[in-house]
Amino acid sequence: MEYNIYELFEKMSVRTGMYIGEQKLENLMCFLAGYHFAMDSVGAIDISQPDFGGFHNWIAAKYGYYESTSGWANMILAVELGLSPQDRSGSWNDFKRKATEIQHTNSVKTFFKLVGEFKNS
Repeated sequence: MEYNIYELFEKMSVRTGMYIGEQKLENLMCFLAGYHFAMDSVGAIDISQPDFGGFHNWIAAKYGYYESTSGWANMILAVELGLSPQDRSGSWNDFKRKATEIQHTNSVKTFFKLVGEFKNS
């Protein structure tokens, strides 16, 4: 069995709340972790090109992060909050709590836009 993660992203971008409930990158990231786990457990192979695993590093390079260990969700939200990699002090959880509902929603929309850029790069 094969699957393409970008086909899922296209569906999700239209009715995101149906998949993740509250519009937060953290929810999206958890959904994707579960999706990948389910696909792996049935032996499905991701045929997506480019491999979505490179998204972390691509986001880090795009926004000037030294490394991608903070993860794409944190980096995208930080940019939505107007923070540069040099501005960030404190924990990621502090930033997530301080973000408004609108900022969380906009960061999810930005994610789908960035996925399109990544896919076509």
